[in-house]
Amino acid sequence: MPLSRRSLPSLALATGGLAKAQAQPAWAPSQTMRVIIPFTPGGTMDPVVNIVRLALQQELGQPVVLDHRPGGATVVGTQELLRAPADGHSLIMIANSFAANVTLRPSMPYNPLRDFAPIMMATVVPHVLAINPSVARDFAGFVEVARRPGAGVSFGSYGIGTSNHLGGEQFARLAGLNATHVPYNGPAQAGTDLMGNRIQFMFANLPDMIQPVQAGQLRAIAVSAAARLPQMPDVPTMAELGFPLVLSDSWFGLIARADVPAPARARLEAAWVAALTRPEVKARLEETGFTILAYGSERFGTEIRRYTETYAQVIRAANIRVE
Repeated sequence: MPLSRRSLPSLALATGGLAKAQAQPAWAPSQTMRVIIPFTPGGTMDPVVNIVRLALQQELGQPVVLDHRPGGATVVGTQELLRAPADGHSLIMIANSFAANVTLRPSMPYNPLRDFAPIMMATVVPHVLAINPSVARDFAGFVEVARRPGAGVSFGSYGIGTSNHLGGEQFARLAGLNATHVPYNGPAQAGTDLMGNRIQFMFANLPDMIQPVQAGQLRAIAVSAAARLPQMPDVPTMAELGFPLVLSDSWFGLIARADVPAPARARLEAAWVAALTRPEVKARLEETGFTILAYGSERFGTEIRRYTETYAQVIRAANIRVE
């Protein structure tokens, strides 16, 4: 079902009230703050909240707890937020899947762009385009190999519809590669098979690639990031290599119910931005492999729409379906 462009501006409407919040009575939380994590404990989201938690508690004056609600490709956790009171005490942390699900799962029991309001875009983990060293020595050589008819080149992902699957599909089409997608259940086996040359390339989270690249088990030939990464300063960006439209990364942000009052959303946005940009918080997250964004609600809403539109194009072009 085509994504209605009329539905996209509705997310922006939820951010518009924040500009008026200063004219309304101030809001402060009166009880424990809950951050719903729509994945199992121990995932990549957890460190973001755990590292920022102390600073956030100081900003808000209330405890902050994680509430893991995995299942249904994040639908279970998102529904839990809609069941919570619209009083600002419950948020959910979302990732790229929130934007992808708009097209992948049009029959969800809620409208992602109508029922929620962006609070802030917290962090991003850049993706590294890594190849097995036996395939090619550099980006140009890899593209030459992968464009050959019958090259038998495969790329891995963390699962159908994940951000690195969609990034790989988009890149393969833009570069004219003859590549087959191989989905995995997470990064561990995908990385093992890439090192074993059972797949030949993959967009992968930066922290997972540093050690195997340094050990020579894999070769990093590009990064999908706005600028070169300090961890891999010699590896060019996709834009430098002529592919600025490739969108492949893993970001995390927070949203609230759309009917949470504007003063509460404005206070939450300010508190999260302040906590994330504290030097000690920023340093710890960067050590873990995250890039700090701390984008406010307006820019976050713009980014959600950008990812939603791009993912919709990729999903339709590649005829990607989920069971």
